Parts: sequence; structure tokens; C-alpha cells
Amino acid sequence: MEHQRLRDLLQRYATQETTKAENEELEQLMEEAWDSFDPKNAPFSPKVSRQMLQNIWEKITPKVVRLWPRIAAASSVILALSFGGYFLLHKQHPQQTAFYKNDIPPGHNEATLTLANGKKIILTKGLSGNLARQGNTFIGINSQNAVAYTVAGANGNLPVAYNTLSTAIGEQSPYPLVLADGTKVWLDAESSITFPVIFKGKERTVKITGEAYFEVAHNNAHPFKVTVKDQVVEDIGTHFNINAYNDEEIIKTTLFEGAVKVSVPASSSLTMKAGVKLKPGQQSILNDKSLNVADADSEEAMAWKNGYFRFNNEKIESVMRKLSRWYDIDVRYSGTIPDEEFYATSSRYKNISEVLKMLEKTKGVHFRIEGRRVTVMK
Repeated sequence: MEHQRLRDLLQRYATQETTKAENEELEQLMEEAWDSFDPKNAPFSPKVSRQMLQNIWEKITPKVVRLWPRIAAASSVILALSFGGYFLLHKQHPQQTAFYKNDIPPGHNEATLTLANGKKIILTKGLSGNLARQGNTFIGINSQNAVAYTVAGANGNLPVAYNTLSTAIGEQSPYPLVLADGTKVWLDAESSITFPVIFKGKERTVKITGEAYFEVAHNNAHPFKVTVKDQVVEDIGTHFNINAYNDEEIIKTTLFEGAVKVSVPASSSLTMKAGVKLKPGQQSILNDKSLNVADADSEEAMAWKNGYFRFNNEKIESVMRKLSRWYDIDVRYSGTIPDEEFYATSSRYKNISEVLKMLEKTKGVHFRIEGRRVTVMK
């Protein structure tokens, strides 16, 4: 059974974002979870019954108990499997548990759209209708709950105008961005995309910082290109994610569907120039010396977009960089930090104390929260 798909749908259903078709898919996956559930094989406790899981789930997320009775129990199976014994021990109450005197709430859905004339529009949940106009291009929230650029007339004689959508630390865009060509873009925290309000010429080129997920409207006659630092990603009918934060040593481009070509301009500082084509399930890794291809952990690459953290054999420094972008914290280290790797999954919508406590139970590391400073200790 596709546990990851079920987790994703559960998270979307809890926030009332699923479509009718997704609700039907969710019901089917729930039934499969229920039918295949065997308490003896559950990693958290062989004594856990279906009824116990149902009772726990009803206490945690009553919003989800609307489809039909089996959903509550089956969804508890998946979430319990995802979070293990920690889930059952610490999520028996609807309120979040504070493990420290100081606690920090998660980031929020907000972004800033900067128009060509410098005007800024703050994007939050609940907006509707037209937001602005750039030449003959209208900007507004469409019926699919996205920020859409719609061309309403000829723009041939108008100069190309550029807009920028950006998120700060602790922010994630509340809406996908639909460019004038139909391409969809999602932004993670501390990220940006600069783009023309209408595409002219042979190529469609945008520039990003941070992390973004693309679903590109393919057009053979007008290639879509993403520039970021010393890398150019060219779409060949594609869904892909780019992680290119300034505090990371590498740029990772993960392909989910279609194909992309990743290349490095001749003007880059690489000692070995390279260009590669990716297949679905592959990831390009660019550092200051080379460009390589490896098999991707697609769940990890998509985790931020689906509302959770996934740490896949990561050092604590990498884990804390991800947490700092979302929780807007200052990370400090005290003493010798264990050179261990973490593997864990957690919701992005928990207070930071819950995430840190989970990490403490996983490896020999401890944390102290003072204001917005988090100190990592052995």
C-alpha cells in the first residue's frame, strides 16, 4: 500500500484541501490500510488494537473523522506507523505538548509579491479576485486557489515587466503561482522566483533562490529554463524540485516526471564543466567541483511541499538548517556534537519542542531553547 500517498492525502484532507477525486482515493487507501492492519506487526506495540487507534485518532484530529468510521482507525495506523512509538506516547491530546520552558510555533503561510513598479502585495490565506494589473496581464486568485497571471490583450509593444514572489524565513507561499504560460510554481521558506509577467522571445526564463517546485507547461518551440546560482535547468515536459539555499554546499535538482537537462554555464567556477539529463527518480547534485547524478529520495525532496520534514540519514547540522528556515531560530552548538546521522519524519505544523524531543529520542543529542535561540548539546 502507498503509505506516503496516504499520509499526504490525510494532511491535505485535515486542512480541507482535497478534491472530490482525492477524497475517493483517500477512502480506497483507507480501506486497504484497515484490511491489511496486523497489530502483531506494528512497530510501536503488539497490544495496540484497532479500537485504541481509532480512539487516539479521534482525539487528535476530529476534522478527519467525517468520511466514514473506518477512516479514523486506518488513518491512525498510517500515522502511528510513520511516527512510531513517539506518536502514541506524545500525541494523545489535541493540544501540543511543550517540552521546554520556551517554545516556538511553526512557520506560517505568507508570501510577498513585488510588482515591476516596486509595489508589494502581501499574500495570505483567504484572498480572492483581482490583485493587480501589469500592462495587459491581470494578477488574481483564480478558481483553483492559485495566484494566476492571465493575459487579456496584446502586449507586443509593451516592455517586459518582471515580478518577484518571495518568502521570508518562517514563511511558505499560501498559493501556488501560475505563470502566464500556465506553469505552476510552489515556494518553500526563504525563497524567491523572479519572472516576466508575459513571456516573449524563444525562451521562457525565470530565476529562483532557495527552494521551489515546478510543474512546467511544456512547449517545444519555447523552452522553459530556470537559472539559479551557477546552474541552468531546462524543462523537457517536467515536474521537478530545486533546492539551492545559500547555506547549503550543494544544489539538488530532483525530477519527478518528464525530463530535464541540467547544465553549467562556461562562465561558472567549476573546474569540470558538465551537463546532464535526468530521468524520473533521479537527482542532480552540483557542488563547486562537479555535477553528478544519483538516485533521489523523492519523498524527502517533496516533504516540504506536503507539509512535513523528512530527514534521511542527515547530520544534525543539516537537520538544524532546515528547522531554522521554518521556525526562524538562531542555532548554536555547545561542546562536541555526535557525528551521527538522523532518519526521522515529522509534521511541519508542530511546535519546535515536539520535533526536538523526537530527535532527542532518536540519537544522543539534546537541545535548549532560550527565546528564539536553540542550542544543540551532546
